[in-house]
Amino acid sequence: MSKFDAFHLSEIGASHIKEEKPCQDFSLSSDGREYAIAIVCDGHGGNKYFRSDRGSRLAAEQTEAAILQFMKSRFAKNQHGGKVLDTLFANPETFMNQLAANIIFRWRECLATDYALEPFTEQELAILSPKELAAMQQNDGWVTAYGSTLIATVRAKNFWFGLHIGDGKCVVVRDNGEYSQPIPWDEKCFLNVTTSLCDDHALSRFRFCFEKENLPKAIFIGSDGVDDTFGTDEALHGFYQTVMKLFAENGIQKGVEELQAYLPNLSAKGSQDDISIAGIIVIKQLGS
Repeated sequence: MSKFDAFHLSEIGASHIKEEKPCQDFSLSSDGREYAIAIVCDGHGGNKYFRSDRGSRLAAEQTEAAILQFMKSRFAKNQHGGKVLDTLFANPETFMNQLAANIIFRWRECLATDYALEPFTEQELAILSPKELAAMQQNDGWVTAYGSTLIATVRAKNFWFGLHIGDGKCVVVRDNGEYSQPIPWDEKCFLNVTTSLCDDHALSRFRFCFEKENLPKAIFIGSDGVDDTFGTDEALHGFYQTVMKLFAENGIQKGVEELQAYLPNLSAKGSQDDISIAGIIVIKQLGS
């Protein structure tokens, strides 16, 4: 039986419906006996990011694939019979950087395939300004069209980690009921400006958190459509407190269904943006 329950939800924003734009968010999750994964990606708005819905989907899919490969290798045994996981504990920053680099590589490989199979159309390029068009035609400028943020978290029995580029927030819940955001914030993310997987030096913009003590009983990640709705960290944490109560009283499956039904209203009355929420719950600690 799994120790964890992971979930993910993405809902098109009210403004996207009005403007007949696609949902540019994408989320994924998985859970098993050893660990659980939650991922949220938010494709950028703006004319030059006209394939960001594809970019966010590919980012989420390739991040999941990279994490599965990464975790499989960490739980494998080395030549001395010990788990390779021990080396992760000794030097987590090195391994987090390796994982982020692998994610970027996989994502760009998928973009290259997508772009080769379906080059930009005249209709797609017609919305660009002369300056944007010129930038798109230089070197790897076309990658910009797929721009997306990324938050990914993994919870295992004796550790958890998160990696993040761009906006959106990761909120964890400790045993003592404390709500916090342990992944460092990027000061370059301000108002409508965000760092991105499509940046030239994306690896240097990743932030990480790795912990093996005081592990959270719940991890929530959300796109900026969520935190823009609530405005302050206090209000955002209050929202996740309500979600925890919903899960404790109704069970996670029923709670997720109710949360999914509520997201359109949350977007309409809040940020108007696409909204994605994903999370990992330690089952035996739910309600504690």
